[in-house]
Amino acid sequence: MNLLIDPWIPVKSKTCLEQITLQTLLTSKTHYSLSLPRDDMELGALQLLISLVQVIATPENAEQSRKRALFPLTKEDYLEIVKLWLEKFDLLHNEHPFMQQINSQAKATTPIQKLFMGLPAGNNHAFFNEVGEINQICGGCAAIALFNLASNAPGFSGKHKAGLRGGGKINTLIAGHDLRETIWVNILNNKSIEDLLPEAKNNELCWIDPIKPKEKISADSIGLNRGLFWQPLRLKLEFQEHSGECEHCGHKNEQMYTGFICEADFKFEVLGRWPHPHSPRQWNIKKGEKDKEHYLSLNQLVPGWTQLNQFILNQSSEEQGSLRAVIVSQFENVFLDQVYDKLIIHVSGYANNQAAILERRHELFSMPEQWQENKKWIQQAIIMALEIKHILRGKLYYFAPYCWLLGFAALIWTYFL
Repeated sequence: MNLLIDPWIPVKSKTCLEQITLQTLLTSKTHYSLSLPRDDMELGALQLLISLVQVIATPENAEQSRKRALFPLTKEDYLEIVKLWLEKFDLLHNEHPFMQQINSQAKATTPIQKLFMGLPAGNNHAFFNEVGEINQICGGCAAIALFNLASNAPGFSGKHKAGLRGGGKINTLIAGHDLRETIWVNILNNKSIEDLLPEAKNNELCWIDPIKPKEKISADSIGLNRGLFWQPLRLKLEFQEHSGECEHCGHKNEQMYTGFICEADFKFEVLGRWPHPHSPRQWNIKKGEKDKEHYLSLNQLVPGWTQLNQFILNQSSEEQGSLRAVIVSQFENVFLDQVYDKLIIHVSGYANNQAAILERRHELFSMPEQWQENKKWIQQAIIMALEIKHILRGKLYYFAPYCWLLGFAALIWTYFL
């Protein structure tokens, strides 16, 4: 199953639900949207599509970025773009299958359900699912689950590394009018890439040039292609040549993926922080220097709007600073007021406790027109809201014991009456 030429993208339009090819998506005027039974898998599919198109069809400049968002590619342009990449995105390639390693040392087969975050395959019963709900999946769902596991999972287990950002980090993606536009507005042009990764030396995909055991890797050396498709696991999918129905998306396919083998205790070290283009970062400032820089994570008890400043603004103070995702900066400079009149941002990720997933989150924020001209007021409004929350929470802690006593007294009084 080749991601560049075969139908694998689960979509809906005004007329039907279907799986389409990447060529159909990028060359058609039809307004498609993703259609999967879980929001996190839809966001994983979207991020996979963005990363895939980023690798094979990076726009040269801002003008080309706007043109591709506004107008579908011609079929001739698409075929010219993909011809050099066909063998690198094949799920069943004999030598370097997509996001897999054929020389994995693992022997025991793991059920395919383990590829899906939060579904049980052993003792993990998050989201009230049962073992064995998903026994076979199509190639499209296998590719999406592989990518989501490597990019967004808190961790496959305590013996395996998480992705380049660490486990369970926030994605902030821009929303276009439909799926095709959404892909293009989240793709960096060459100028943005040069600014983001000026020293990157290795841009080869991880399944073509695998990470070596115990390797020490400088984050500055990792190119955009390699970083977007970072693969911290050494695994190989197992499939059967028979037609069947995918137990995740429901579509019928000729090949069914039923499990995988994954090498245990595969370790390496990344030195430094790789600047992922889809995630905001934050740091403390000590003695005038950055300290403890990290990607933002979701807190199970805190709504996403409390971090809106970090999603849409770059900030700096004497104590801390934050940097929004670079795709948000590019959108403001390249698309806003020229193609789009407002910013709509997808915020997604997993709230987790180490490798255990506690919650899936998917939130949408629509910024009003001219929001960029009123950044300081947005920032002040959020700061004031958080200060009020802090004050109210403190007061409730103070009065909580008295409220409990009053409630108990009222209950006793009602009983005797």
